[in-house]
Amino acid sequence: GEQMQEAFRRCRHLELGKGWLSVCINPVVTVVSTLLIWVFVIICVAEPDYMLKAMNIAAFEWIPEVWTWFYIVSQDIWILVLIFVMAVSKYGSLKLGKDDEPPQYSFVTWFSMLFSAGVAIGLFYYSVAEPVWHYKGWGGARWAHGEKGYGNDNEDATHALMISWYHWGLHGWIPYTTMGAVLAIMSHRRGFPLTIRYIFWPLIGERCYGWIGDAVDVLSIVTTIFGVCTSLGLGAMQVNQGMQRLDHGFFQGVNYNIPADPKYSTPLCGGTGQTCAAGKEPYGIQTNVATQITTIIVITVVATLSVVSGMDRGIVNLSRFNFALGMFLLFAVLFLGETYFCLDLIVQTFGYYVFYIMKVAFQTDAFERLGKMAFGLGGAPDGSGGSDSWLSGWTIFYWG
Repeated sequence: GEQMQEAFRRCRHLELGKGWLSVCINPVVTVVSTLLIWVFVIICVAEPDYMLKAMNIAAFEWIPEVWTWFYIVSQDIWILVLIFVMAVSKYGSLKLGKDDEPPQYSFVTWFSMLFSAGVAIGLFYYSVAEPVWHYKGWGGARWAHGEKGYGNDNEDATHALMISWYHWGLHGWIPYTTMGAVLAIMSHRRGFPLTIRYIFWPLIGERCYGWIGDAVDVLSIVTTIFGVCTSLGLGAMQVNQGMQRLDHGFFQGVNYNIPADPKYSTPLCGGTGQTCAAGKEPYGIQTNVATQITTIIVITVVATLSVVSGMDRGIVNLSRFNFALGMFLLFAVLFLGETYFCLDLIVQTFGYYVFYIMKVAFQTDAFERLGKMAFGLGGAPDGSGGSDSWLSGWTIFYWG
């Protein structure tokens, strides 16, 4: 539209190629963001130990110490604002496109794309792993009866699932919803290009065309790339672990597919951090960097083919397939297992989630993060309470 052409004309832009191979880029945003990403990658390759230490200090020490309050309360504010906009204000019925435009995709297709791009691999892995982790008390969750000094295993299991509802429920979806709604309004309704700078148009106006807009786009590109890489890396590790267990026939602590040969007595010795003793060999798929890099390459190729093939042929169909496969797995677990117990548990833990949401939604582990009394920072004298690192390792890490 005219608004989009005006935005392209007034921003720094460079047209490359001709015909269907033509592309229009912002040279400043492209060059600066590319340099920042590659400089970071090169430093990580050159000095991996120092960079790992620096990132751990930033992610698990500085950010939780300084910004926990902001992470927690900002999620709550976004939820309250969106509920007000949708349910109270006159903008609740506002279309994300033009008033006379019909939806391009059905609700199911639209949700499939959101689900696949947002939480798919993380949810299907951590929906099982997270509540089990919390139930076992690993990491020092504050509600575990071993930490707080009273309660029982049933309460631990209920709280573990309740906190998983919290991480993957309203608060888990609200960043996607907020950014998606604002981007859709400014692009599909107001006609601006689909970049982050134009969501600030109501605040800074024509400054979006200048260096402020360039800085916003550079920051959005760099943070998005880092966020996607984190998700992809974690996903590759999860896929690797699953492939290894399937290949070894792992079930209830026993590897049924491994031959009864003494040389395979330590079948995982080819994994990261493992060493095969003399006369021993790894068996089948191993959990190591080589397998994970291969997984990342395959996923990247499939994702790239999906993108270059276009929205209608690639992303839409891949999202539908992905969502259908996920629903098949979900219903297989529901109907082939303890169906009534699963239904009881869904109802019970959702009720706990609704009951506890005002508590957990503002929980910053302020006292727990003081550490033990011996640290001299004011930690609990009785030694009870959760770990000082649980919140940073779960809630803050999820949302960060």
